[in-house]
Amino acid sequence: MKMHKRSVVAAFACLVLAVSAACCAEVTIKDDLGREVKINSPSERVVFMMENALKTYYAVGDPEKIVALKDDKWMRKLLEDIFPVIDPDFEKKLTVSITGDRVDLESLAKANPDLVVLWATTPDDVNIKAIEETLGVPVFAIFVRSIEDVLHQVDTMGVISDRMERAAEVKGIMHDYMNITTNVTGSIPESERPKVYWMWTDVLGTAGVNSGINDLIELAGGVNVMKFAENETAMTMEHPVVNLETLIKLNPDVIYMWYNENLDPKDIMTGEEFKGWRDIKAVKNGRVYEIRNPYLFDAFSPRMPLALLHVAMDLHPDRFKDVDMDKIIDDFHVDMWGVHYPSMEKA
Repeated sequence: MKMHKRSVVAAFACLVLAVSAACCAEVTIKDDLGREVKINSPSERVVFMMENALKTYYAVGDPEKIVALKDDKWMRKLLEDIFPVIDPDFEKKLTVSITGDRVDLESLAKANPDLVVLWATTPDDVNIKAIEETLGVPVFAIFVRSIEDVLHQVDTMGVISDRMERAAEVKGIMHDYMNITTNVTGSIPESERPKVYWMWTDVLGTAGVNSGINDLIELAGGVNVMKFAENETAMTMEHPVVNLETLIKLNPDVIYMWYNENLDPKDIMTGEEFKGWRDIKAVKNGRVYEIRNPYLFDAFSPRMPLALLHVAMDLHPDRFKDVDMDKIIDDFHVDMWGVHYPSMEKA
């Protein structure tokens, strides 16, 4: 049957409109603070103000849709990681300045985003309000309080990028590598689980029982020492701060440091500044450890299974003595991003 030229043009126009609607639909999703946020799926111009979520997006979404990053040493440090291989334009991305804890709206506006992803602990966060009210750009807030939140972040990036099938694959990879640890630690009796004090960079700042790090400690075969804190408010906070007297009383078997540029485990065990810590069981027994690479062992990103194994190997060295960590790290990066580690060569 012969179709009139005008009819062909009209049909083609309808098809383009239909495809456009299907490719970029407005959806409402809840962010990690429970806020309902209307976004385009896929979002075409995304700005990431935190590198954890950026890593998750790079495992799921299209790198070309990332238009700007936060301008700080943590984000720029990723240049030494696999991300310039995944995204050849990584180094060319626009940067958004932050003064103190405030996002510079002028530099953000230059990126012309249709979505901003940032870390926030409350819906009243000043940056959320400023960006949404001043620039009219939706903000998705990330706030990780559990391992389940880390896994849910993958689903979030699936919606943002309209790649839910890939998001399901990423979660499957994460579960497979988590099992390397949990198949061992799941059967460890309570009596053989060390009490762990998690040390953030503020030293007396730690992980409460309602935190992603608490879940990490438990899955790694330990017990968060904050479970035994007498102050219930501090115990349940995501990032409580204790005093030295409380820490000595809690007497952890292990002190586990988040990566600290200014301190090493040796400083905690022998440094004059920490002489008040000498009677703590972890110090006396030399069981002070540190996350040695905060990018590779980032517990709030798809690399969480590697962080989990890293901690478990320190908590239970005898149970993991035959594990080849370097091989697992390389296999993980091939499965997750199609890149060997640390060579950065494409698989």
